[in-house]
Amino acid sequence: MKENDILHGFRLIKEQTVKEVGSTAFEFVHEKTGARLFYLKNDDDNKVFSIAFRTPPTDDTGVAHIVEHSVLCGSRKYPLKEPFVELVKGSMNTFLNAMTYPDKTVYPVASRNDKDFKNLMDVYLDAVFYPEIYRKPEILMQEGWHYEIENPEEPLSYSGVVYNEMKGALSSPDDLLSRRIMASLFPDTTYGCESGGDPEAIPALTQEMFIDFHRRYYHPSNSYIYLYGDLDLEERLEYLDREYLSNFERIPVPSKIDRQQPFGEMKRIEEFYPISQDEAPEEKTFLSLNLLTGESLDTKTMLGLSILEHALLRSPAAPLRKALVDARLGMDVDSSFEDEMLQPMFSIIINSSEADRAEKFHSLVMEKLKELRDRGIDRTLLEASINIHEFRLREADFGSAPKGLIYGLRSLRSWLYDGDPALYLYYEDILAEIKREFKEGYFEALVDKYFLKNNHKTLLVLKPSKTMAAEREKAQEEALAKLKAELSEGELRQIVENVKKLKERQQEPEKPENLEKIPLLKRADIRKESDILPLEERGIGDVKVLYSSVETHGILYMNLYFDASRLPQEKLNYAYLLTDLLGNVDTRRHSYEDLANLVNLNIGGLSQELCAYTRKNEPDSFMPLMKLKSKALATKLPELCDILSEILTESVFNNSKRIREIVEQEIVGIELSLQRSAHSLVGGKVASYLSRAGAYNDAGMLPYYRFLKDFLAHFEERFEEVSRAMAESLPCLINRNGLLLSITCNEEVYSNLVKELPTLIDSFSDKVYPEADYQFELKPLNEGIMSPSRVQYVAKGANYIKLGHEYSGTLRVVETLLRYDYFWNRIRVQGGAYGALTCFNQNGFMYFCSYRDPRLSETLEVFDGTADYLRSFEVSDREMDKYVIGTMSTVDTPLTPQMKGNAAAECYIRGLSYEDRQRSRDEIIAAKQEDIRRVADIIDDCMKADNLCVFGNEELLKKEKDIFGSLLYATE
Repeated sequence: MKENDILHGFRLIKEQTVKEVGSTAFEFVHEKTGARLFYLKNDDDNKVFSIAFRTPPTDDTGVAHIVEHSVLCGSRKYPLKEPFVELVKGSMNTFLNAMTYPDKTVYPVASRNDKDFKNLMDVYLDAVFYPEIYRKPEILMQEGWHYEIENPEEPLSYSGVVYNEMKGALSSPDDLLSRRIMASLFPDTTYGCESGGDPEAIPALTQEMFIDFHRRYYHPSNSYIYLYGDLDLEERLEYLDREYLSNFERIPVPSKIDRQQPFGEMKRIEEFYPISQDEAPEEKTFLSLNLLTGESLDTKTMLGLSILEHALLRSPAAPLRKALVDARLGMDVDSSFEDEMLQPMFSIIINSSEADRAEKFHSLVMEKLKELRDRGIDRTLLEASINIHEFRLREADFGSAPKGLIYGLRSLRSWLYDGDPALYLYYEDILAEIKREFKEGYFEALVDKYFLKNNHKTLLVLKPSKTMAAEREKAQEEALAKLKAELSEGELRQIVENVKKLKERQQEPEKPENLEKIPLLKRADIRKESDILPLEERGIGDVKVLYSSVETHGILYMNLYFDASRLPQEKLNYAYLLTDLLGNVDTRRHSYEDLANLVNLNIGGLSQELCAYTRKNEPDSFMPLMKLKSKALATKLPELCDILSEILTESVFNNSKRIREIVEQEIVGIELSLQRSAHSLVGGKVASYLSRAGAYNDAGMLPYYRFLKDFLAHFEERFEEVSRAMAESLPCLINRNGLLLSITCNEEVYSNLVKELPTLIDSFSDKVYPEADYQFELKPLNEGIMSPSRVQYVAKGANYIKLGHEYSGTLRVVETLLRYDYFWNRIRVQGGAYGALTCFNQNGFMYFCSYRDPRLSETLEVFDGTADYLRSFEVSDREMDKYVIGTMSTVDTPLTPQMKGNAAAECYIRGLSYEDRQRSRDEIIAAKQEDIRRVADIIDDCMKADNLCVFGNEELLKKEKDIFGSLLYATE
């Protein structure tokens, strides 16, 4: 094709080669409707489709978010209650989701199976263009909000999936802060509205507003269709035109994103967030200086500002960060640069501060930036920050997310604002420009323009309130009581009737004829053989090497697993502290600032963690390891090994000022993570009741947090003791005895690496330490962890092997069945929670966990009823095939080169052979209904063991205190 040629109604606007992503890019417009289409052609079999719409909200009701949920609740061709869930159950997808952004909504799918890919496309296209929301008001009630009342005598309350999701999201102070930052900078545009929904405003959304939003924005004329991978483009264009686009006419859609007019001067804004009754409000204020910085279509400036953020605020050598930390304005400094919007924004944040420090904070930032502009930013620091960005761009490792998905989302950063959709896929030219110009004042000019001469900024002060949570709940209860009192008898009866209709719809089984409308693969479509994880045992002297021969395009991935079993238990907290300090403190050769530059100039990534492993089928096995992960270009192998040796053997712990800073940062980080990762916390707590490995891993959460708090409270008197303990612990941990290396690269890189490794290994201590005796009290503590959260995270679990059962692949099918059927219906649809997790590990640990859940005891009842649900499990053969196929999509997630090497090493450590993985795969593929029913006995025994933990609302946990062995505050 050549430009302006028309194929099945699509006119080719532009064809271009984008070597950065190994693709040929085609940009089309559909002549009849104006629908835009962008295709990245390459040989990747992991095909991606997405359709996006500009969806600018005008209020805080969360209508964009609720519509995103709701269109997936039934459509013209697929009139089920939850076609999305049916797809998850029965598709070989590699990605399936939908996302609401401040100005757009995106519906992406991915699959390596061509038939499956086409099925996914059709269900999603039918959902966005022909949803059931016009005929079923219960969909808004379920996904958005409704009055919760089952008889006229009960008090009114609110519920709904998005309503409860956002109650949870806005319980986290850092999430709340980020939303308030955006609102402060954009008071006059769509970005000032909460696209996810504010729980205080969500109940203002009516069915009419809801329908009108979809009718206005979900039209081909407002759509952005994206295709990626090795597919038949002509066939897909013909299908899109025939099945969907030809049914519409081009219309004007008022979705243009308006620019915020610049401020004449900085605005100071004060807001509040809730804390627990037991928390002291001192040093709990967030200070944030926020600036509007440029235009998203200026890709060079966007990359430049991202590099500048790293250089000034992210690197341990960052001068602006250091100035703020030295000023003791708070316990930690954070930053963010949000560039997925028309007018990007830059924020500098002080955590754990006081409101009366706000002006000093602003003045200090401006003074330091002026100094950096006038005197110049350290060139080595800038070069290091450029290098780390270049490494990430070239590596293009997005973990489990398909590359094509990330490229599609990147295209929207320009395409949505009428720019070239390929704009953000290119980087070579602008990177080369920045490399040429950075020594000539490029970054100093950015500081001058976007920070010093920019009046479009806000100084946001987010203050703690001990009474806010209770006052908010009381105000809502009183408002609902007043509303109920003002309702006529008929109006109240109608609300009760509406709730009854909703419950009936939720509990009504899907009609078999509707289920059969969802396209489905067959078990025969599943590949029979498990993926081979390349692994060869090699050695360097007496050190074992696990080598994974994978093409990594000139990058080395190397993990070092140190045996931590010889570190005495009383020094465990020091070991956790070491993982936070190594690479961030001085060494005998370098200051921590110079070390940071050295790392960023030569290494693509470096991190370490403590983790206790167990072997398959051995729940009492205990293998504590310190894992160090590193990656670097193949041209930097000598530098990598030298830097690792320096960090691991020459770190010194005598800089009390620096160590205090890191301790304060870690305390703040753990406090903020409690809300974001509460499901991990409660799952880990349940595991800690059951095994030494579980208790060891849990020790790195709240017990470690309390150690850090105590250390900080007595820092001067304890510093020498802690410093000495870490210095003593280092050679015990960083020891060649029991060392295991995992190396992922091609043979050429490996042969060069082995020339460097002996020197690295020889730098480690070879002293033999006695085996430590780790003893944890293992019993069901059943803790209730209280917080100002408005929702709960409810976990319950046990070890089924200890209870006399065995692992089989059938348990993976049960995970799918519970998560997307029983728990989805009972906990999400009927209970209003965001969702629920299930997990069956091969070491015997299993648990259930609800997520952003308005309920507590009712959810535990659902968990306890799981066995009865499984005993009565009976579905058609087609439905059973669906659960098997959906399970295999989680087993066959495509792996990046780094992930392949990591997975091979972790399987080796846990004793999982290829034969074990193949056996599990065979059991999944062969799973029958009677196999599912047999799992009921496992669940029964596990639930009767009564191991539970809940993180959630302080008042509700106190009200249901009899459930718990003890109640404690998350941050006490």
